[in-house]
Amino acid sequence: MYANSLTPEQWVGKNTLDVIMHPQYRSLGAVVLMGKTSIGDCPTAYTDGLNVVYGENFISKLLDTEMRFLILHENMHKALRHMVTWLWMFKEDAELANLACDLVINLMLVTSDPNQTFIKMPKGGALDAKYEGLDAGEVYRLLKQDKESGSGSAKYAGFDSHEWGSAVARSDAEVAEISKSIEDALQSTSMLAGSMSALMSRAITESVLPTVRWEDQLRDFVTSICSGRQLSTWRRPNRRYIDSGIYMPSSYSETVGRMCIAVDTSGSISGAPLNLMLAEVSSLATVLQPEVVDLLYWDSRVAAHEQYGVGQYERLIDSTKPKGGGGTTPSCVTAYLADNNIKPECVIMLTDGYVGSDWGGMWTCPVLWCIVNNKRASAPTGKTIHIKTY
Repeated sequence: MYANSLTPEQWVGKNTLDVIMHPQYRSLGAVVLMGKTSIGDCPTAYTDGLNVVYGENFISKLLDTEMRFLILHENMHKALRHMVTWLWMFKEDAELANLACDLVINLMLVTSDPNQTFIKMPKGGALDAKYEGLDAGEVYRLLKQDKESGSGSAKYAGFDSHEWGSAVARSDAEVAEISKSIEDALQSTSMLAGSMSALMSRAITESVLPTVRWEDQLRDFVTSICSGRQLSTWRRPNRRYIDSGIYMPSSYSETVGRMCIAVDTSGSISGAPLNLMLAEVSSLATVLQPEVVDLLYWDSRVAAHEQYGVGQYERLIDSTKPKGGGGTTPSCVTAYLADNNIKPECVIMLTDGYVGSDWGGMWTCPVLWCIVNNKRASAPTGKTIHIKTY
């Protein structure tokens, strides 16, 4: 509550200074100072991913510890780029999107100060320990499943809102500029030091550390298979030795005989993830020139099978017609390949990884699992790479 006749602005400023000077939270300092902070007549508080507004009536009832929690809460939305990363969730279900983001942040903050000596969550905050270690997208999926099953999310409340409308209205250039500024701010203040607090250690580290591009991993997987097909021929002498009067065979590489791309169309893979993957496959096939690419769309069964040969790979994206929408049974792919006597050099499985214990059973060739937006999933067989599209 306001003390010593401080104005609301002065009180927020005082607690903001406390936050950015605190050794456990100072890594957020530059992010806290980004954008505009103001006092308004909103019911609680909100951020648009850059600016923060605090409701005067709401914060007048808070203790210092609660105000500091609220400051950290709003600025964690900014630091984790929730208003950019999870915009697709808002468009699908704004209420659940807000809730998912809040559950993640509140759990991180409460865990960072379990004795409530510096921060304390205001009444009405959403909190559930079962979501520990999950990101907002994973929490959203679980909340959505509960909602669809009828259990709903009524037990969770929330003390802030998120100005998604302003986030939606931003141009791609503005979004990119804000994201880059946040990343630079985090790196400049924390330098990802080993002493970084538990609050920052997982989510923010993952958001700013460079990662291996999934496209590179995909190419490495396919080309490693191709490289094993290095052959020699006496029909074409090796020019390196011919001037010395030595007749040696030259080597050449056969193209990949047959590739299979199997896409999970159970409802989880569409739009951006599918387009990204198909664009990369098309480019890769154009370079490697496999004899055949079998493109399968599957859910609980193989719903469609398209074949592309040499000279057709560049039109793959425009001509393909995804089908499916049922359950999720990867073993239908291995069964289909066996039943139709298809023997590819490799299989690339594109899925969200929510497959239970079914990872296809016995594979007769190398398999690469490209798992979309689910970093917790890892296939027990073959190689797994993770694709993040948000």
